Formats: sequence, C-alpha cells, structure tokens
Amino acid sequence: MIETVTEEVGRPAQPALARGARHSDAATASAERELHERDRHIRSTVARWHFAMLNDGERSASYELALATFLRPNMHVLDIGCGSGLLSMLAAKHGASHVTACEVVPEIAEVARHIVRSNGFADRVVVVPKSSTSLSLAADLPRRADLLVTEIVDCGLVGEGIMPTLRHAREHLLAEGGSIIPRAATIYAALIESVPIHELNLVGASRGIDVRQFNQLSSQLYFPLRSHTWPYAFLSPAVAAFEVNFLTDSLEPTTREVSFAVKQSGKCHAVMFWFDLELAPGVSLRNQPGDHKTHWMQAVQCIENPFHVRAGETLTLTVLQTDSALRFITH
Repeated sequence: MIETVTEEVGRPAQPALARGARHSDAATASAERELHERDRHIRSTVARWHFAMLNDGERSASYELALATFLRPNMHVLDIGCGSGLLSMLAAKHGASHVTACEVVPEIAEVARHIVRSNGFADRVVVVPKSSTSLSLAADLPRRADLLVTEIVDCGLVGEGIMPTLRHAREHLLAEGGSIIPRAATIYAALIESVPIHELNLVGASRGIDVRQFNQLSSQLYFPLRSHTWPYAFLSPAVAAFEVNFLTDSLEPTTREVSFAVKQSGKCHAVMFWFDLELAPGVSLRNQPGDHKTHWMQAVQCIENPFHVRAGETLTLTVLQTDSALRFITH
C-alpha cells in the first residue's frame, strides 16, 4: 500500500513514492549538470591530444632511449611541460638523482603528483605547478639542471613556444655543459595542390551567394591536419625549410629564403610541412605524411590566392620563424 501524505489546503495529496521519485530525478539532473560543467572545464584546460600522446608508443620509447643515452649518475633533470610526469619518471628510472618537473596547468600538475607518488618516484621527482620561466633556483630547483628534457612541440615544431622557453632555460636553468632533449630539428616542406584542403580554411561562394568576406576569419598561419584523410598532390619534392640546434643556435626569430623545384604542373593551394626531431644521436621522431603511427599531425598553411606553377620552375618563398609560428610568405 502506498503511503499518502496530506498536503497544505488547496493542493492535492501526493503519494510519497512519487515525491521521492521527483527528488531522485532532481538529484540526477543536478549530478549531470555538475558532470557537464566539470567536463567543459577539463576540456577547455586539458587538450585532448594528451591522451593520444601518452598512447604513442614510439614517442615514449624514443624519449626513453634518449634519456638513457644522456643520463649519468647524480644528474639533476629538468622536465619542462611535464604533463603526466612520464618523462620525469623515465629519467628517474634511468638514474637521475633528482628531477624537477614543471607543469603550468594546475589540474595536470596535481594529477601528475599523484601519478608520480603511486609509481614510487616521489623521492626523486618533484612536480612544480609553474611555467619554466617562473621557476626560481632558490625555491624550485636545488641547482641548475644537468639535463633538460621537453616535448613542447606541435605539428609545426614551434607553436607551443619551444624557442623562447629554451632561450630562457639555457640562460637561467641549465648548467654549463648541460644537454637538451631534443637536440635539434629540421622542418621539411613541400608545395601541394588540394582544393579540399584549401576549403578547410577559405571559402568563395555558397548557393550562389558570395561569402568571401568570411575569409577575414581564416587562419593566416599553419594548422594541424591528418594528411592521409584528404586528397592532395605534391607539386614539389620536400626541401629542408628550417633547421635548428636547440643547444647552440640563438633560437631568436629569423627569416630565410627557401626554393622549391616544381616537378608537377598544377595549382598551388598550400604548403605542407613536418619535422624531424633529433632527440639523441641516432634517435629521432618524425611526423611526415604517410606515417599513421605518430600522434602528431602534419602542418598545413593555406595560400589565400592559389596560383599555377609549371614543372621545371623554381618557386622561392620566405620562411618567417617567430617565437610561436613558422610562416611561408609568397613573393
């Protein structure tokens, strides 16, 4: 028998079971709202590529091999942008006496602390919730680092700020004679023809209506793309468009001229480029087209006004390297 509860005058009595169901529904709705709010916050602060990166076995194995190559007894390692703390723990696994792991995103830094502790590395790995440029030798590091390791590298190499970060670290955080992983990088680039790729960033008309003014909102810089998911044709062989030694080069913004030998006539819609990242002698990571194993995509910069090229021609572009981008400029 369902208990009936008498309500105030003028309102019908409701079964207690029905009232309980309403409370349960309200609690469920509230819990769902909290879940959605938390998820929106996490997605806005923690990029989804973290998961693909951690599941990239080749990336992790290559970094571990590089760490094992450089590490010597009693070394202090600085891990910039430590994320989950994986590279820091690998450094400790291979003999680092102390690892300072800095991570600027508070939520990631807190989780990294738990991961480090649960894996038994808390005695040698210290997670500091700061950017490397905010680290203090007195407060955050026991001394300058003998080895610096970082993977603040996007599909176009420089988009996560590796250049200014390493400039600062070399001056303020790295010991004299110290080493850096990665050691060097080369950007390879090629001209491509592809209307579908060009249409990812630029528009003309739709249903007979001119919407080209929307191109004011298009990206002028490169963006990531899984090249094998779109049809395209190479109009030139790949050339080394940019090279850097992270330990010895200035890492300041620079420009250079790059010449492309056109091998196939067509319409040039974009420049596609990728990196070869040297971690240690004989240890490299690449995100070249056709490599489906790497979590990194390729970089593409669309040309606002595509132009025709003919086989046998040489096309020279200016490459502008800033602290946060590489840009190909047509003449």
